[in-house]
Formats: sequence, structure tokens, C-alpha cells
Amino acid sequence: MSSNTSKVGAQRSLPKNTLWLTAGVIVITLLLIGLVLVTNQHAAPYVPEVTGAPHAEVVTSVIDHGDMQMEDWAESVYTIQNTGSQTLRILDEPRVELVQGCCPPRAIVSQMTLSPGEETTITLRYTMHNMMAGPHEFRIHVPTNDPTQSTVLLTSISNWIE
Repeated sequence: MSSNTSKVGAQRSLPKNTLWLTAGVIVITLLLIGLVLVTNQHAAPYVPEVTGAPHAEVVTSVIDHGDMQMEDWAESVYTIQNTGSQTLRILDEPRVELVQGCCPPRAIVSQMTLSPGEETTITLRYTMHNMMAGPHEFRIHVPTNDPTQSTVLLTSISNWIE
């Protein structure tokens, strides 16, 4: 008889545990749904500045590092945003033109295809060594499918001191 009593007691406690577990899952689910709804309310929809085409918008197109010490690193980071309503594409690796000085670095693009509202960065990272002192200027030609500017021009300036 004692074995029957323990089975009955175990059967009675199982629904209590199941009830608490179910209630906990429901509460957590409701909290997650509420969090998603609150998060989505704060995100403003993207409104393009240019409709019917991609558009490459650059906040800063010239970076002047001023005087730099030999062996230090200069890093020019440019941000391009697609403010158009269609996909913006960087069509090829940007070409770095040597305007003054020597040793142009390679331009690195973080993302080649931008949906409306998205951004990419173009980065130049370089240093100079002995015998490379003086002013340096690099012009970066970024080819795009923007119908108003097929090439975005960026400039990096520095003066290296020995």
C-alpha cells in the first residue's frame, strides 16, 4: 500500500511542476515579444534623399594628417553611405593615385554592395621610413554605379618629418 501512496503523491506533484514550467515559458515568451515590439518602434524607417537611383554620399572627402613622425602609421578612413533608393555598387578596387610623395598604399573597401541607407568604409593605412620625408598626397578614385558621380574622389594628405 505504501508503494501506491508514493505513486499517487508523485502523480499529484507532476502537474504542479508542469504548471509552473508552462507559466514560466509563457511569461518569458511575452517578455521577448514585448522587447521585440519596443525595439521595432524605435527604429525609424530609412527615407532616401535620392529616389530612382543609388547615390554615394561622403561626409569627409579630405583627411589631412598634418605632420607625422617616421615609422608612425597614418590611417585615413572614409565613410560612403548610399542615400539613394536603389543599390549602390563599388564597381572595382579603388585606384590610389600618387599626387605628391611616394609609395601609395592600397585602398581597402569594407563592403562593395550597399542597399539603400547602408554604409561602407574605404581605408588607407600607411607609414613612411627614412629617406621618405616630406609631403605626401594620395587621391583615391572609387568607381561606383551612382549616375551623378561615376567616380568618388577622396584625398589623404600627410607631411612626414625625420
